[in-house]
Amino acid sequence: MRKDNSEFITGFLSESGSFVRNKDYFAYAELDDIACWVIARGLDNDQEVESAELAAKSVLGYFLQRPSISRYRIRRYLQEAHRVLQAESHRVRLKASLTVIVTDYARVRYGVAGNTRLYQFRNGRLQWQSKDQSLAQQMVDGEEIAEDSLDQHEERHNLLSYLGTPNEFRPFISKKLPLYDGDVFLLATPGLWEKVNSAEMKDGLQEATDPETWIDTLEDVLLSKQEHVVQNYTAAAIFANKIFKTDPQKKWRIIKRVALILLVLALAGGGALLFKMKETERIADAATGMFEHETAGDAFIAESDYPKALKAYSEARNAANIVKNKIQATLLAKKIRITQLIVDGDTAVKDEQFAKALDKYDKALKEMKGREDFNEPEILEKKEKTQSYVLVMQWKKEGDLLFEAQDYAGAEAYYQKARKLALETSFVTGEKELRTKLDEVASKKTGIDKEKKTLDGDKLEKQGDESYAAQDFEGAIQSYTQAQEIYQEIGVLEKVLAMERKVTKAEEKLNPPAAPPSAGAPAGQPPAAQVNQTAPVNQTAPINQAVPVNPVAPTYQPVPAPQVAPTNQAAPPAETAPATQPVQSPQANPPATANPTQEEAAKTP
Repeated sequence: MRKDNSEFITGFLSESGSFVRNKDYFAYAELDDIACWVIARGLDNDQEVESAELAAKSVLGYFLQRPSISRYRIRRYLQEAHRVLQAESHRVRLKASLTVIVTDYARVRYGVAGNTRLYQFRNGRLQWQSKDQSLAQQMVDGEEIAEDSLDQHEERHNLLSYLGTPNEFRPFISKKLPLYDGDVFLLATPGLWEKVNSAEMKDGLQEATDPETWIDTLEDVLLSKQEHVVQNYTAAAIFANKIFKTDPQKKWRIIKRVALILLVLALAGGGALLFKMKETERIADAATGMFEHETAGDAFIAESDYPKALKAYSEARNAANIVKNKIQATLLAKKIRITQLIVDGDTAVKDEQFAKALDKYDKALKEMKGREDFNEPEILEKKEKTQSYVLVMQWKKEGDLLFEAQDYAGAEAYYQKARKLALETSFVTGEKELRTKLDEVASKKTGIDKEKKTLDGDKLEKQGDESYAAQDFEGAIQSYTQAQEIYQEIGVLEKVLAMERKVTKAEEKLNPPAAPPSAGAPAGQPPAAQVNQTAPVNQTAPINQAVPVNPVAPTYQPVPAPQVAPTNQAAPPAETAPATQPVQSPQANPPATANPTQEEAAKTP
């Protein structure tokens, strides 16, 4: 396979510049033995149909059906795209510039309609560039203006031929051009080549090692011009690092063989007969293929495989044209038209262009009315499902408006309703988007609830502070506790700890701690009241009783003095006073001194 024995690397970018819509389009396909690249620029102002995309996809679609590098086929690709634009021009006339390249990995051929461009670089130098189909290019060819003024000339957009033209469509198709290892191609729309000249392209290529790097450099050059308005711009680079090597002797062997056969036939006088036989055989094969392809297309329709049916019907119509069966060709064209509408509708649904899909399904239903070779109920079902998708997106849009207005409850109701319908109709992408929207609503509602509870907690904390300041400690504790519960619920840990400290402080104020016990008092017993009494000096005490030393008696009840031991007995050691007896206070008055009479009596045995 040629692709496996060669190396072609593609890189591209397409930007809208200063505009909302990008009317440029680029696409390519690489098959085992042949490859195709297409770049297009829309020239109309239709708001629903992208003419560049439609034209590029048409060219690529026809290429995939009948891949070829022949001049005839490439012209047919462009003519079919031109016809598609004309057929789809309902509101305005669709127009597009387009350039296509086809290669068999050893040679290349290109076609141009309009003023999209192709540049080829070899060994770091510009080898050639395509010619625009514009009045400015015609003036350059007629040597009316200099070639270096073409990119800025006022007539550069005055196109003489383009896709969708009401006049005769005359695209340019090049001859086959040989490829060499290291060749580089650049496809560009006017938004790029008007601002980046070929010298700047060449300078950027010298430092580039891959297509992406070169494309990024060209974009930097364009943006460095700092234009007030930047047009849509698209560029695609193709690096042919290694091309497919063919046998150089094979071509000459084929030529010699054909020449020898023709010579023999001429000498035998059977050249005309052989040609007639070959032509008859070709027509017979085409007639057989016509019915076979049509039967295959009908089978694909029964299986609801409309892309394959479209390809089979197209091949059947080509065969009908070969055998010049106009009636069969007309019937097949009708089948192709209906099948193409269904395929376009399915593609539009996949791209979420539901209004376009409904239009295609309506046209298909109108054209298949009364026919038994198409499944009308299936197309009706497709249409109804698409209408459901439209309703889902409409409800989603209503929800978006309410969401922007911060009506989250209303938005949630629309999103829930839309999601339910999306699930019922298997609208996968819509359901996924709505699930995301519902998560956003839940997040917003959670945030609002947290803010509300934070305000409630702050309000209770403030009430607690006011109660504390008014020495209403019970009220302060209650407010702080309620605030703490709210902060705990919403997970504000620092506030929870702050309320804990405030509650503790208020409780200390409400229930102050007891005073510490005095020195020398028994554990667990409150200190005795201090009585500042002085024993009478002249009071005579009984002989057998001792005067109490510094008694500390409770109020209004003196403590009796202990008995005095007999004189001839040793005095027992002092006993510890009972727990109920008050302890002498350190601040008690000094003991009263006994009078002489009492002292004498105490000495008498």
